[in-house]
Amino acid sequence: MDTEKECVMFKKILMTVSAVVLCVSTGYGLTLEDLQKSAVANRDIVKRYQADVETRRQQVREVKGNFLPSVDAGYTFNRLDADGLNEYRENDTAFGTVSWNVFAGFRDKYNLKVTETLTQVDELALSALKQDIQLNVALYFLDVYRANANLEVAEDAVKLYRDRYRDVRLKYKVGILKKNDVLKIKVELDNAVQNSRRAKADLDKRLNDLRRQTGEEVALGALDFSSFDSLPELDDPVPYETRMLQCRSELNALKKIREAAGYRITASKADLFPRADLSATYRNSRYDDYIIGDSDLHEDEVRFQGTLSINLFDGMKKYARIRQARLEEQKASHDLRELEDDLTTRLKNTLLDVDVAFDNLGVAQSSREEARENLRVTDLSFKQGLSTSTDILDAIFYLSRARFNVVDAYTRVFSSYFQLRRQVEGFEDYSGSSQAEKSLAAEP
Repeated sequence: MDTEKECVMFKKILMTVSAVVLCVSTGYGLTLEDLQKSAVANRDIVKRYQADVETRRQQVREVKGNFLPSVDAGYTFNRLDADGLNEYRENDTAFGTVSWNVFAGFRDKYNLKVTETLTQVDELALSALKQDIQLNVALYFLDVYRANANLEVAEDAVKLYRDRYRDVRLKYKVGILKKNDVLKIKVELDNAVQNSRRAKADLDKRLNDLRRQTGEEVALGALDFSSFDSLPELDDPVPYETRMLQCRSELNALKKIREAAGYRITASKADLFPRADLSATYRNSRYDDYIIGDSDLHEDEVRFQGTLSINLFDGMKKYARIRQARLEEQKASHDLRELEDDLTTRLKNTLLDVDVAFDNLGVAQSSREEARENLRVTDLSFKQGLSTSTDILDAIFYLSRARFNVVDAYTRVFSSYFQLRRQVEGFEDYSGSSQAEKSLAAEP
């Protein structure tokens, strides 16, 4: 029996040591960066966009095949009911052909440029998607932090109401207070309990949302909120606009789409040029000539052929295609300017939100200290019989509201900051630098 107890004790010690080692090895838990990395790695929509990029790369490979000759081989087996004037009753032909387009108005060259440029567009779309996912993870992570802080405030309010309810009941029993004083606090206590339960449910929902975004079964105790211990530091707002216009994937994608449209214009003009083709064909024919009596006759043929052709009129279709390509380029330019204006306006609004969030946080923190002092003074007055139960209820309510306002203002600072990082493509790509830094490094 003692041995069994020792084994149980040893297992408990071992589990405790393992937990300590795990905590030391993993720091404080899952950080925001860990969750963002998991989301990028786990989400199926990322894999779907990666498949789009790979599909486009295969299209590039397909277009490159137009620069190489085409080789065909075949065998024709013929059996007729009787010999004809131009064909024997039994004749077989084996052939091989090598054909190569020498010139087609540079169509293949510019079609390749179009496909390569569209590959870059898909890669930029993938980068934008990763940035959006990381922003969503950051906001949901912040929602969990906010819900957890609100739950703490709600539970503290329950404790305050419960303590005052206990004091009021004692005073009621000795005849100092009336029954309605007890009932008032009891009603507020019940309301605080309900608020606490709603806050707990809200926290669970925020955790579910975070799990959906990251693809990880995260628990509240496994999250590391240390990134919220200090407020973010912001740079001068002027470079933000410059970085956004240079680094934003959506803008760069539209620039690439406009570039691809320019290549399409040149490719469409290929119909105005002549086309030159070369081909070499080898043909081996075997047939039976029953008239002569030889049943195994062979005939070889090697033919080299060059073709030069040009379309003189096709109902003005070639000019319509050129016009369409030019309109596509104009559309891309219009879309680019619209998006630049939208993003610039959004950036300005985000910077305003950041300034307001910082200002409101200062006011909320000052109000919280004042509410705490008000509760302390009201408690003293209540114990001396100078304040009523209504004053106590108001003081607790004011303190809870002030604390909720601090949580809201504090998290709004980080929410605006995350939005600002997304505006300038500032989230990490997990290869050592942010997307914005990589784009700036690529500038000449």
